Amino acid sequence: MKKPRRAERDATIDFRMMRRAMIDSIRAGDVSVRDACDAHRDLVRAGRHYGMPRNTPCPMCATPSLRNVTYLFGPRLPKSGRCITSRDELRAVDRRPEIFTAYTVEVCVACEWHHLLTATPRGGARPRKRRSAGTGARESTAQQVRRRA
Repeated sequence: MKKPRRAERDATIDFRMMRRAMIDSIRAGDVSVRDACDAHRDLVRAGRHYGMPRNTPCPMCATPSLRNVTYLFGPRLPKSGRCITSRDELRAVDRRPEIFTAYTVEVCVACEWHHLLTATPRGGARPRKRRSAGTGARESTAQQVRRRA
């Protein structure tokens, strides 16, 4: 039985319950809308230019301006992470042997609401065994020696 990749063994962390609690706190008046809608300008910019549109309206302003932005953290990446700009880029990360964590944040480009949605392990691909051009169906030298003995 094949051992699963590391990224497949770990689970995605879903922050929907925390999101729901935050929205309830805002609606109850415990947290001000101004405090909740304070996304950093770089996050809003990433949402505007690279974010994937969501099918749900913003919970604060009810506009269809919600976007998902994914940031990747891991080995050989900047401390501030790297913004993923396409699904192809994420698929390329999954083919790498290193383990990364992808954080998906929803951001409203209209009112600047933002909340962390998920933290997902990515990468962890096993390197493929490479064959040299001439070894296709031929036996290795060690196999030939064993066969002759």
